[in-house]
Amino acid sequence: MSSSQPPSGERNPLGLDELIAILVAFGTMGAILFWVTGKNPDRLNARNWQFPAVFSQPAVTPASPGILTPESPSSDVRSPAKTLLPSEPDAAPVGPLGRVLPQNPPVGVIVVPPKPIARSTPAPAITKPKADKPKVGPVRFSDVPDKYWARPFIVALVDRKIFAEPTDSKFHPDEPMTRAELARLIQRMSDDKEPIRKPIDFKDVKDKSPVAPAIDHTVKTGYLKGYPNNEFRPEKQIPRVEVIAALASGLSLKPSTKATKTLQVYTDRAKVPKWAVNKVASATEAGIVVNHPKRTLLQPNRTATRAEVAAMVYQAMAKKGKVPAKSSEYVVKPLKLPK
Repeated sequence: MSSSQPPSGERNPLGLDELIAILVAFGTMGAILFWVTGKNPDRLNARNWQFPAVFSQPAVTPASPGILTPESPSSDVRSPAKTLLPSEPDAAPVGPLGRVLPQNPPVGVIVVPPKPIARSTPAPAITKPKADKPKVGPVRFSDVPDKYWARPFIVALVDRKIFAEPTDSKFHPDEPMTRAELARLIQRMSDDKEPIRKPIDFKDVKDKSPVAPAIDHTVKTGYLKGYPNNEFRPEKQIPRVEVIAALASGLSLKPSTKATKTLQVYTDRAKVPKWAVNKVASATEAGIVVNHPKRTLLQPNRTATRAEVAAMVYQAMAKKGKVPAKSSEYVVKPLKLPK
């Protein structure tokens, strides 16, 4: 039997299954919305949104063909919108022990090379003046052959600037020596010696004379003396005995034995002036006297030649230890007499 009343307007309440399905649908949609906005807030202008901690990680839902799952953090896909650069550590990292390989810059970062620093024009290098090189090989003179008896002494003194080197390639070994020339040689060989006497104002030596400084030096250092009447006689040709006496005086030599015994080596010893006996004897003992062509012939009063003076000046320098001694058959050696 059917009812004659129309259906009522009231709805039947939802069942439990329908309610659960609705909640699951809304929860899934909300999870997807929060995940999308949290992954890239720029798309929905939700940069400043703050979400509860419960939504900081994506919700775990069973795998379903119709539900999207968040990407793994280890995904190789990078967001093209922005690349974050790592911040500098507080402490400097320890470098590797091996070879350091160059690293490529991060993706999306443009490396701008530094601008070169403008440098000022460098100052020109300061070069030190080069010292004069010593002469290579022996000095050559056309009038001093290789076998000339005084050549070793002459070459050694010219090379040491004791003798001024002539401009005509000649030494003139047999020409006489003057007192002024001897003063120049003594000044060059003894420029480091301290004065022991007062200078003498010689009336024949002008103050502006080019030889005046050399004469003053030889007088103050005890090598040379003047003549009576306050004369030096600079242009006088000097005898051999005066050269020997001057060198012995300047070196302060004294005979170690009786002078007459030492002079017995000379066959013409009687010609030695009395004032020069001790000087000649002490110079002979020191190996300063050089006689050519005969070693036992002194010839004290003969004018000294440039070669003879060169030989005796060199021997005087060897006595002072300024040059090595040279062996020569013309260097006088005292006789070994019985005591």
